[in-house]
Amino acid sequence: MPNPQALTVIEIIRRLEQGVTRPFLVRTEDGQLYVAKGREATRRGLMAEWLCAHLARELGLNIPDFTLLDVPPELAEAFGPEGGALGSGIVFGSLREADVQEFAVTQLKHIAVEDRCKLLVFDWWVENADRSLTPHGGNPNLLWRAAQSRLIAIDHNLAFDAKFDEPGFFETHVFRDDAEGVFGDLVCQAETSVSLSAALGCFDATVASLPPAWHWVDMEQTVPVEVDLNTIKARLVVRAALNRGSLP
Repeated sequence: MPNPQALTVIEIIRRLEQGVTRPFLVRTEDGQLYVAKGREATRRGLMAEWLCAHLARELGLNIPDFTLLDVPPELAEAFGPEGGALGSGIVFGSLREADVQEFAVTQLKHIAVEDRCKLLVFDWWVENADRSLTPHGGNPNLLWRAAQSRLIAIDHNLAFDAKFDEPGFFETHVFRDDAEGVFGDLVCQAETSVSLSAALGCFDATVASLPPAWHWVDMEQTVPVEVDLNTIKARLVVRAALNRGSLP
């Protein structure tokens, strides 16, 4: 049954090289280009993308516009062997950003402190360690639009990591040097906590909007995905108080 929220994909253009999941560039029925993640991103990863996209939007973070995409089976099959990595059915899509480049450490000085702190806190809140950048390298999963001095955050499929390494996070996150400005300032901490708690108000509705198929590993829907959404929400509630080290 078609998902009323989803845009139909009419063309799979190519597979992209960026990122571990190597998403697909696709064209939808409205003529727009989207970066699509499907089967190879895993059901759990798709859930994380959908949840984080809504939470990030509520917080006012700069992220690409996003939606659900519906890939016809014949289209995935016609793309060839790699079409299976995208799969058919409902996948996650983020609008393709034009005139951007991958973020480099030399651009740090162009980013407002408020924006750096907000993204650092968001990644810590959703337990996303996949935005690292050190002198030895890393993958910040950020795009930079120089013409507008605009930072765009992407790729949240590894969020809600039950094995989240908090000390490691604060050693490797691209904006780790701003941690004290958030967690060490009681006024900033209180204001940020209010913002996180308010953003969490969208969680239940976002969970309800998850495509039913994403709750299952297999097409026959006999093997449920091992994701405890209640536990994820409970951890977000606790972490919204911005108490570092408050969870095991």
